[in-house]
Amino acid sequence: MREPIGRRQLIAGAGAALLFGGLESCAGALKRPKSEPTLHLNPVRASADRITRITVCTRPFRAQGPRLDTETVGSKLVVHNYGHGGSGWSLSWGSSAVAVRKAMASGERDMAVVGCGALGLTSALLLQRNGARVTIYAKELPPAVRSSLATGIWRPGLENLP
Repeated sequence: MREPIGRRQLIAGAGAALLFGGLESCAGALKRPKSEPTLHLNPVRASADRITRITVCTRPFRAQGPRLDTETVGSKLVVHNYGHGGSGWSLSWGSSAVAVRKAMASGERDMAVVGCGALGLTSALLLQRNGARVTIYAKELPPAVRSSLATGIWRPGLENLP
């Protein structure tokens, strides 16, 4: 009398059968006769007059990289956090943490943030969490900001940084 197949043996056997079946079909594709028709695509007719919408934005190139420093203008401390060249959405938590440390070191608790893209929103949120009162000045609101067009997503909750 034959012993029943255990669950692990069944799963392992099924996995091996799928693997070998897949490899066999790949090998069959490699051995395809040259007489089979190939896919022919029409050339793309691209020209400036055919553009219907632009969904990306341009960023000015800064050879020296992002600006993340301080400057005194009159009696105010200005913390610069810009020029990330389209990567602000991915660098927002780290660079904003640096900017907030610099701003909070001044002792001031009434803060202004210029812009509400990924860097501006992140800086404002981190400033608030550090006890600052924040006013955001912005020309455009999300999703019309450039960060929204840079293929990135700003999402609170990912800021669990040291």
